[in-house]
Amino acid sequence: MEGVRRISDRAVAAAAAEAAARVALERRGEAVRITAKDAPTDVVSEVDRAAEAAAVAVIAAHRPDDGYLGEEGAERPGARTWVIDALDGTMNYLLGLNGWCAAVALEDEHGPLASAVCDPVKGELFTAARGGGAAVGGAPLRIPHDGPSRLDEAVVATFLHAPKRDLPGVVDTLQRVWQEVGSVRITGSGTLELAYVAAGRLHGWIQPATFRWDWVPGALLVTEAGGRAERTATTPDWCIAAANPALHDALARLPGKQ
Repeated sequence: MEGVRRISDRAVAAAAAEAAARVALERRGEAVRITAKDAPTDVVSEVDRAAEAAAVAVIAAHRPDDGYLGEEGAERPGARTWVIDALDGTMNYLLGLNGWCAAVALEDEHGPLASAVCDPVKGELFTAARGGGAAVGGAPLRIPHDGPSRLDEAVVATFLHAPKRDLPGVVDTLQRVWQEVGSVRITGSGTLELAYVAAGRLHGWIQPATFRWDWVPGALLVTEAGGRAERTATTPDWCIAAANPALHDALARLPGKQ
């Protein structure tokens, strides 16, 4: 057991994310089998599953007693759980666009413990550990709080597709986002957008009813870089992240606002 615990959880997350990203990068441009999930533009490919298997293999080798939960179905119970999105931004990937990544995070009974987000196209690796800060390429990330605090001054990222449009209040809330924020970005990879909030490239981020694998890895980057990342108490809940606490509060008031 000593041998499998030689590297930190943060390093295991990084290795797993890099392994998944490497598989996807090597297979980019191949003709692959694609299956629609909740909507015609919400798809899973052979590459998603191969990348997830690569991440699971790294985790199993270094943390054989831990559990894991992958977007594409890999699952094993454990006191600690590795959350895996081996290819976030699949549609971008399949269309030949940039804006996709591999993301891995570890959760224990207290919440997120470590995470890594790998963008192989740009050659960037974001990592974080609870109480250990966030970094990109080994350089520490620390978000200054002197950025925009008002919605009309902020550049905010979001995302919407058919299944979420049907949830109560989602269209109305996003209409308020379009109307009230200074500028909106939709890259197609929520996890990368959260990494960009941590890096100060975006001011905020808001999405409804987000799955753990789409939220936990990037949210830890934001909080460890000094920002805020929280879920609202509304139904459906909204995941909100921002560099500036005042901007976070302003975004959190949009769901359910009359």
